[in-house]
Amino acid sequence: MASLRKIHGKYYIRIFIDKKEKILPTGTTNINEARVHLKRVQREEVEIKQRIRKEISDLEKRVTISEGVKYFTDHVGNEKNLKQSTIDSYKLACNNFRKCFKNVMYFDNLNEVHFTKLVEYLKREFSSPHTVNIRLRSMRAMLNYLYEKRMIKNIPFKVRTIKINKTFPKFIKPHEIENIYNQVKNEKMLATFKTYEVTGMRLSELKNSKRDGEFIIVQESKGRKQRIIPIPIEYFHDYDLAKDNLYSDDYITHKFKKACDDAGIIGHTLHSLRHTFALRKLLETNNISIVKELLGHSSVQVTEIYTKFPIEYIAQIFKERKINLIGPNISQA
Repeated sequence: MASLRKIHGKYYIRIFIDKKEKILPTGTTNINEARVHLKRVQREEVEIKQRIRKEISDLEKRVTISEGVKYFTDHVGNEKNLKQSTIDSYKLACNNFRKCFKNVMYFDNLNEVHFTKLVEYLKREFSSPHTVNIRLRSMRAMLNYLYEKRMIKNIPFKVRTIKINKTFPKFIKPHEIENIYNQVKNEKMLATFKTYEVTGMRLSELKNSKRDGEFIIVQESKGRKQRIIPIPIEYFHDYDLAKDNLYSDDYITHKFKKACDDAGIIGHTLHSLRHTFALRKLLETNNISIVKELLGHSSVQVTEIYTKFPIEYIAQIFKERKINLIGPNISQA
């Protein structure tokens, strides 16, 4: 049965739970007040012991940040059938999360204040706000996953992406493309660049595509949706050569960056070829829905960023280069 114990002038209530002593403070130095607390505890002793046992059990089950991160990265890929690129992105974000909170043991030690610290940490690590948001979205996925698995009792803070100033997509002008291509001496690499230019495929999609006559079938694009892209006959050889000699994604982007540097053209990455493709198709078709399907976007709202360019401006930019018609052009629309 519960009893009183005096420690350093204050009274405490002793309870034995599974033969282990548990001390509950009364907060008083007055014996009469302490006895009132004791009687209440004695009346509710069974319930109090059950509650304390649950608290002890919950503490023993607490997942550390390191344990939670490892469980997430070890299991989420197979459970949700994710692409390797997504898994890799999650791992990078989880590593950042763990480094940021290296002095925090448990998820339930985190709160909204820690989210501010997390954003500040990511901004120091990455100059690009887009990279910061990619990391934040991955961290949000991790916290939601652990909460769904009941490995954490609560999501410690709401993960919000940072605001980014809206900018025009970076496209490459025809004469710039020619200058870049002139720097490439490797026929297979040049064919690879041209393939991305005339299909608008994402970097990772080339290896998951095949040619069927005058069309490229992307078998596994973002969101795991197939899509079909027309390819001009004069680029059949380039596509077949690029597919026959697949380079790693990192090697392709490195070589494209080098070609841009050698041409004295700054501010572009391989993804700029996809933006260039999108603008050409908007010019050729004057149909945002067609462009959406060609790019494999999840919604027209994503594609609408290209409509920020006046169509007359796009026509002026690309008038000097042959275009691949797949639908009604501007004059026919």
